[in-house]
Amino acid sequence: MKRLIVPSLIMAGMVLMAGFSIPSYAQSAATDDKPTFYHLVPGTYVNGWPRFTMTYPKDWVEQPPLPQEVFRAGAAAGYGHNPALSVTPAPSPVPLDKVAELWVPFFKAIAEDVTLVSDKPSQLKDGTPAREVEIQMLYNGVPNYLVSLGTMKSGVLVAATVGSDKGRIGEDLKAILYSLQYEPGKDEPVKVPPDIREFLDKYSSDIVSHDLANVMTHYSDSYLRSGEKKGEVERSFKHFIGSLTSYVMSITDFEAEGDKVYLTGFTSINGVRWPMSGTSIIKENGEWKWYGNQREVVSAPPGK
Repeated sequence: MKRLIVPSLIMAGMVLMAGFSIPSYAQSAATDDKPTFYHLVPGTYVNGWPRFTMTYPKDWVEQPPLPQEVFRAGAAAGYGHNPALSVTPAPSPVPLDKVAELWVPFFKAIAEDVTLVSDKPSQLKDGTPAREVEIQMLYNGVPNYLVSLGTMKSGVLVAATVGSDKGRIGEDLKAILYSLQYEPGKDEPVKVPPDIREFLDKYSSDIVSHDLANVMTHYSDSYLRSGEKKGEVERSFKHFIGSLTSYVMSITDFEAEGDKVYLTGFTSINGVRWPMSGTSIIKENGEWKWYGNQREVVSAPPGK
């Protein structure tokens, strides 16, 4: 299979965050066609925090994201089918004009003939400073091409990437990147009901105490996040929970629907703020539990 690869912003650090970053994904069929941070329509991605939107072809489908990504969509189901878009927001150790210095060494470690084609300042439609980086390489003997657009918001480097194994990235695919639009007024913490605040604080306390058994009691047995189930979450936690010394969740948007609540915001982990993109909790037997997005994502097309 020809596989498109995308940059890891902080390499090992990003892999560590994969287990407790809570990603959001574009929804498929929907009865409500209004995009929100928790309920999206084909062709529109809404990031929870920092709040921004992006548009992409409506016939593209959600693909399984890599650990560092919060969203991936492409022309066909299954990771590695191109062209594709990926979105990666994360704290960055470098300013915009240095992001290529992160990405190029990463690719040189896993691919051949890595070439930095261009690295230039740019801007979004509203004038927000950006950095456009184009890279080409051979991955498993297959030419891969990508363009990443990086911007900074709330101390987070937002990297949107389009890639293909079918030739250099044209203006049609670049237009997807430049559709990125920040939405003001959605990035500050808001108050949540006391019982939900208690749930979040107890979950955080159990994480910092490294009590994995108690941490997992905060997950519904029906938890499902784009194919990931409760047992897989537990296996991920085992790799990094011992390194966590502080964990504070701040909610910036909150929507209640019956016995479910959708919430998004950021988590201060060991003093660094990481996006906590849209997810849901559900009340079971009087207790709140993490519920995920309740969607399967096809890993590969049937017969592949």
